[in-house]
Amino acid sequence: YRLNITMTNKLFNFKARMKRILNLTFGFWILTFILISGCASKLCIAPYPLPHVKVKMHTPGYWISKIDNPDKVIMSAEEIKKFNETNRKRGRILEKVIRINNTMSGKRLSKNILNSIKSVQKGKWYTTDNMRVDSLFFETVSHNIDLNKIPDKINVKFGLTLGRTNLRILPTDEIIMSRKNNHDFDRFQTSAIDVGQPLALLWGTRDKKWAYVKTEVTSGWIHAEDIAISDNKEDITEYSEAQEFVAVTGDKIDIFSDFKCKNFLDSAQMGTRFPLMSSKKGYFTITFPVTNKRNKLSFRKAYIPTYEDVHTGYVLYTRRNVINQAFKLLHTPYKWGGMKGERDCSRFIMDIFACFGIRMPRNSTWQARIGTEIARFDISGLQLEKLPSGISTLYFPGHIMLYLGKDNGNYYVIHDTWAYTEGRWPSRIKKHIGRVVVSDLSLGKYGKTGSLLERLVSVNVID
Repeated sequence: YRLNITMTNKLFNFKARMKRILNLTFGFWILTFILISGCASKLCIAPYPLPHVKVKMHTPGYWISKIDNPDKVIMSAEEIKKFNETNRKRGRILEKVIRINNTMSGKRLSKNILNSIKSVQKGKWYTTDNMRVDSLFFETVSHNIDLNKIPDKINVKFGLTLGRTNLRILPTDEIIMSRKNNHDFDRFQTSAIDVGQPLALLWGTRDKKWAYVKTEVTSGWIHAEDIAISDNKEDITEYSEAQEFVAVTGDKIDIFSDFKCKNFLDSAQMGTRFPLMSSKKGYFTITFPVTNKRNKLSFRKAYIPTYEDVHTGYVLYTRRNVINQAFKLLHTPYKWGGMKGERDCSRFIMDIFACFGIRMPRNSTWQARIGTEIARFDISGLQLEKLPSGISTLYFPGHIMLYLGKDNGNYYVIHDTWAYTEGRWPSRIKKHIGRVVVSDLSLGKYGKTGSLLERLVSVNVID
């Protein structure tokens, strides 16, 4: 009997110990999974430089030296104008705002706005406090838009932006996320519009705080206070098509309200242009859009120091100059849709080519249709080394890059990117980049979606 009791106690203790060991083992694996998951979403920072990238590759001269004739003009100013016109005629890609009719169908406008509301209503969205966006949110927004009040015929108004402003899918400043805690990606952010951009105002909200506008690249809602409406459409034409102008060729430049350049007025990003009034020692005098006492479009003198990175007229379109422009943005932050005054992958491409007068769409999908198509979908047999570096874009769904060339058997690009992954679940790690970088096309090779090269679907030359 005592022996049985002793054996029973030992068996019970053994089972208890085994249970504790199993619990500890299970807890260890749970903790490991949490750490891996946390690393994938937050903690892992991509190495610098990226794999296969040498420090010397971070200078434009390294890539320019690989080009036989880097100063050859790809397109003249006149050829670029024809290039832009060809792209505008293709529809949906680009549109010259001042050519929009003075009237348009109210039914068509109502349909367009309603479709944009319905398209986002289908999604699963979260606010910044991680609460689900409910039907009340959309009802409130729809009430403010007041589609029922849109007349059969819309009298289109034309104006200019008074500063850099956000273009939104719906008239709200609320950051809307596709998943919880994903604050860097406001899915209701369509784009950012620079100062002095022409637009057509089509409708306004009940509270008069938002305006539905059409820009050269897309439509959406912007703050009404960021627009100056003109009674004379010719004012818009004269401003946006001025023959004498300065183009911003740096990442960002400062603009001042006095010729001594002491009182800050505003800033402007690469690709923005201003009519040039005069050039004197120490500063450029430009025309800057403002509102008058009647709250209508007017203009004032503004001043840009000559030390700022600007160019009188557009930059000559050569491969050397394009690569130089791209590297001026190296390491600048990635921000979805131009959030917080920065860029995403397509805005990076758009701003570079704007310095040469080449108009690019805002969306990477449409950018991939600009220029001479070298390959689409069947990339496997393409010899990338034959591509002209600096003026070739490489695209896969959701991302676009600028080709730099081949080095030591690897193909290199410069692009504005968020992150890449390595490994497969459960050991998959997401490595955060969040800026403009130089990388080779093998980046992400060991991740779930494959390398950049494996994901390519189209290659175009901007010529």
